[in-house]
Order: sequence, then structure tokens, then C-alpha cells
Amino acid sequence: MTDTTEHIQLLESLAFGAVRRLELLTPPVVRVCGPLTSGGYGYEENLHRFRIAEERLKREGETIFDYFADNSDEVFIKDAGIPWELVMEHYHKPILSSGLIAKAYFMPKWQTSNGASWERDYIENFTAMQISELDESWFTT
Repeated sequence: MTDTTEHIQLLESLAFGAVRRLELLTPPVVRVCGPLTSGGYGYEENLHRFRIAEERLKREGETIFDYFADNSDEVFIKDAGIPWELVMEHYHKPILSSGLIAKAYFMPKWQTSNGASWERDYIENFTAMQISELDESWFTT
């Protein structure tokens, strides 16, 4: 079995688990979109900003689909060194196409991220998900 085949199987398994977790959340469910591993402010600062955005949205009453909860899929995938194109196609795409997420909040500089740009294009063209922008004031207050 090739690394690519093993990566795809792993990503599809993780996506299946993520969709199962999504099904347990009270709708409507929202999520925060990158940058994370590419673009933005670098991985550590991007991750910090993700957590700020998720916590603030929770305080505002939103049900957040947190990619960093439970099995820490995103951190595991990043550390496994799987090419981002495979991650988007075999992990994020099944989650985004599940119909279980109502809205995506995009962080500043999402355009500088390969993954977040892919997500934005996919959401706009293949889902009924709403899109909102988080401006810089979310992260400076």
C-alpha cells in the first residue's frame, strides 16, 4: 500500500469520526476557517486566533464544531505531514458536504492560506452554508 493510499484511508476514517461528532451537536452548528498551517501569522499564532474566535463565538451562543476537540484531528494531520490537497479532499470535503454546518466564519488573511482558500471556494460553490468574515477587531480586544 502506498503512502497516498494510507493517507487517504486515514483521512476518510478521521472525517467519518468528525461527521459522527457533528451529528451529536445541537444545530445550527458553525465553524471557524483558517488560515492555520499556511498563510496568516504562522501556525502557533493562527492556532491561538482560532481558539479566540471559537471561544468568542461560544460566548455569543453559537454551537461550534471544534476541529481541535476530542482526537485533535487537525494537529494529528499536521504532524503526519499529509499533503494539504489530500487533507482538503478526503477530510474537509466530507465534513463540509455533510450539510451539518450552517455557517463558516473566515478569519483575517484566509486568502493567504491554501486550505482556507480551498474551503471558501468549496463552500461558495457546493454548499448552502452561510459565510461571515471575522475582522481584526475580534483578535485585538
